[in-house]
Amino acid sequence: MTPTRLVVLAIAIAVYWFGFRGGCGSRGAIACPPAALEEGVGVTLASATVCPTGGYLCNGREMFQVVRWPLNQGKIRVRVPLPEIADPELAIQLREAAAEGIMAWDRRPFPIVIDDSKFTLRVADIVIAWSRDLFSGTGGHASVQVYPDGKRIRFSINELVIALLPRGPGAANVLPLLGLAQVEQRAAAEWAARVRATATHEMGHALGLMHSDRKDDIMFPEMPEDAAILRASARDFLTVDALYQLPNGANVQ
Repeated sequence: MTPTRLVVLAIAIAVYWFGFRGGCGSRGAIACPPAALEEGVGVTLASATVCPTGGYLCNGREMFQVVRWPLNQGKIRVRVPLPEIADPELAIQLREAAAEGIMAWDRRPFPIVIDDSKFTLRVADIVIAWSRDLFSGTGGHASVQVYPDGKRIRFSINELVIALLPRGPGAANVLPLLGLAQVEQRAAAEWAARVRATATHEMGHALGLMHSDRKDDIMFPEMPEDAAILRASARDFLTVDALYQLPNGANVQ
């Protein structure tokens, strides 16, 4: 084999090894859906049929378009790097909290793969960005990009941001901690709890969910003072399950 062919082969193997994520039907991924479930652009569904069994899917919306990841995606890889803070143990704790929050949606419907390696060449569907904007007034943000492609919807996440500063009454207690080497254990636990809850909330948006109208749901737009008690609810799961059972791109009215 010539040197040129060896180089081409090596590149092909690298692209396959590091970039291939496995679509539906591959090992560890969900089964491939019927074409009709992914070719919903132009389809109209009656809200009287969809909304009563859809959790908060129709909350505040009389008409909307079904927008979500195509089930052909198979599984979702999320890159969770370490936050850049002075305390290395706290950085690991916060990263683990974010990963735990994201994994709350595992197999709803996609298997979720967390990539927290120090260096990686693997392609991620979602990359977590840690924000140091202490005065943004938000705990996180998920930026979704959607565009129609014939009867299908193309869906991707531009960014999923988690703020390093937790919101709420305890925020002032940890404001100086970004530059310190030591963090009081209780403050660190509260901080991690808010990061976990934020990660679950923003990952819900990344899956296509809108806000809930009940405080017990993780997708409620305001976080309670005690974030440690907050988890994705049965109603959150009911809603995401309902979303992925509808034809992608269909109009509900």
